[in-house]
Formats: sequence, structure tokens, C-alpha cells
Amino acid sequence: MQEEMFKVWLGVERELKAKTVGSRVSDCKRVERYEGDLDAHYDTDGLAGLMDRLNPGGPEHKIPINGNRKNGTATLKSAVSRYRDFRNGGGGTADSTGVPAKLRPQVRQTRGSGAGWPTWPQPSDEDLLELARAMVPLVRFLDPRIVHAVAEDNRHRGAEWSSRLEALGIDPAIYLWEGSPCAFPGVRRWAGSTERAALRKQDPPDEALSQCLELDDNAYPRHLWAFVCTGKSFRNQGPDGYQLAHLFDHKAYRNRWRDEMDLPRDIDAPVPLYGLFTSAANSVYTPGAFLRPTDFSPRLRSLIQRRALQLYGDTCNIVPPPLAVKRCDDPNWALDNFRWSAPVGGMDGVRDFLKFRRECMGKLIDKR
Repeated sequence: MQEEMFKVWLGVERELKAKTVGSRVSDCKRVERYEGDLDAHYDTDGLAGLMDRLNPGGPEHKIPINGNRKNGTATLKSAVSRYRDFRNGGGGTADSTGVPAKLRPQVRQTRGSGAGWPTWPQPSDEDLLELARAMVPLVRFLDPRIVHAVAEDNRHRGAEWSSRLEALGIDPAIYLWEGSPCAFPGVRRWAGSTERAALRKQDPPDEALSQCLELDDNAYPRHLWAFVCTGKSFRNQGPDGYQLAHLFDHKAYRNRWRDEMDLPRDIDAPVPLYGLFTSAANSVYTPGAFLRPTDFSPRLRSLIQRRALQLYGDTCNIVPPPLAVKRCDDPNWALDNFRWSAPVGGMDGVRDFLKFRRECMGKLIDKR
């Protein structure tokens, strides 16, 4: 299943709320767990056979259901039907940006009719500037003192943690580069169906997890925010109407580092960027309505990335050296042209967070 593109399609094309999007995706994942990859079914028969087996009147599928089997089957069939609509509409084809073809404003042929879509105008640079002026006052960054405290603690504990990571076959440079503000060295986000199953304890991994102590589904990056804003660890509830967004890609698949960072010409590629997943300098909270622009507009992404460099660049390396954040020479997009909100988070919670993460790191290392 093309999970990320499906999420975008549900939110943009079907205008579903984030909670409903999560439910539909979760239902499809459950179907895949017992019936196989949805894309493979689609490529074979357009999902017809699977949809037949998901007939609530006489279900023949393999999926265990707690409670009313008829109602549960109907829910799963509805989710798979959404995925079929997504694939039928061309949403399963992405360009180099990772944006589904159905969502890209371009001329495309209507299935079977031969008629072309009209060409609609793109946002002008001034339109994007107006959007940025409305957006950036609502983007929340951590107080630079908090990021500095994490980076400083890494300087004190980096040698010990690096030695223990290396003993477990994990390259410590992925997480603990010079001046790293990585909050949980060795924790990265899952990628692919095998790791997803391991994370959810559905199946043990076939082999030791690659270059990590533990996989995560976005809880670890929120712990620091929770401590400095609420005084306690993250408990599955963030600020109303806001969602956590990463500034730089941290996964290996479709990572945009070539577009967003500079690297010396004599180096082909950096080490994996997994340490950015829990980096204190690599996340912001932004209103849910702005997540799509920050995902898909290089101009807006660059603006927020450069603001992070302005806030934290004197106390840490927000990306692993020799990578560097790309400059923007367009004076219209200079940081001083925008009104930024004051950084958030109190220092009172930092000491408790650092104690919490030391305990977590000890448990993770001992478990491996």
C-alpha cells in the first residue's frame, strides 16, 4: 500500500479529517496483514477478488474480527473501496516530489475518454509569499536554550553512548554527529511493511533491525516537547489543532536531502539521516491546515528550515556535517521579511526530560 500518498489523497481529495484518515489507513493495514499487499491485488484484478471476499453478507476473508463480524467486515470493505478509488484515480503514481499524480496540477488524460484536463494556473511567487506571511507566525519552534541543553548533554554522554551503539553494530555517527541535538540516539521511524509489523509486535523482524535500537511511530520526537510544555512525557495527546512536522527528511526512502542540503562534491551521499527523527532542532508544531504546504512547497520548507538554522545554528549542527542547509538568495524570502512567533517551552522541564531520556537509553541498550 502506498500509505503516505493515500493519506494525502484522503485528506485533499476526500477532505477527511486527520482522525478519519488515520482510521481508514489503519483498516487497510489490517486487511494487508492477513490478505496481502493491496497494490498487488489491484495490479492483479483491480481489487475485485478481495472486495468479493469482504462481502458482509457472507464474508470469506481471513481477517479476525472482534465483535460483530458483519459490521467489522463492512468497515474493512469501505476502507479498501477508498483505496481502490485512490488507485483508479491515478493517485498511486508519484513524481520525483512524491506527490500523487491525481493531486498534481497538470494535464492528464481522463480514463477511457481521451479528453484532457484543462490547464489551471499555478500559485505565483506572490501567492506563496502571502501564504508564508499567514503561516509562519503560527509555526512553533522550541526555545534555542532547550536545543542547546540537548546538544550539550550529548557532548557529555556521546562517548559512552557511541561506544555502546558501536558494540551493537550501530554506526553512532548516524545519530551522534559533532554538535548533534538528537534526543534519542538509536531510535528511528519504521519503514516498510516488515518494520511496521515489528513495531506493532505483529511479527518479529527476520533479522536484527538495521542501524537502530528501536523503531518508533512518532512518539519519541514528541517527548521533549511534552516535557518543556507540560512537565511530563508525551501521553498520546498534543496541542489542539496542531501537529508535529519534521523540517528535514529522516527516512531513507525519497529523502529530499539533495534538494534541501549542500554536500561537498567529493562525497556521493551522506550517512543515513535517521538521527534527524528525534533531533530537538528538526521539528516544529504547525496548525494541521498548513501541513500540506510545508510538505510539498519547497519555498515554504526552505523558509522554515532556514529559520531553524537561525535559531539553533550557534549551539548545534542541525544537520549532520558535512551537510549544510541550502541558502536562499531571493531577498523576497529573507527571514527578516516575516513575522515569527517567539520560541516556546520552559527550561523547568529540561532537567526532567534529560533524566527521562537517560533512563530510556539505558533500557533500550540493555534490551538489545
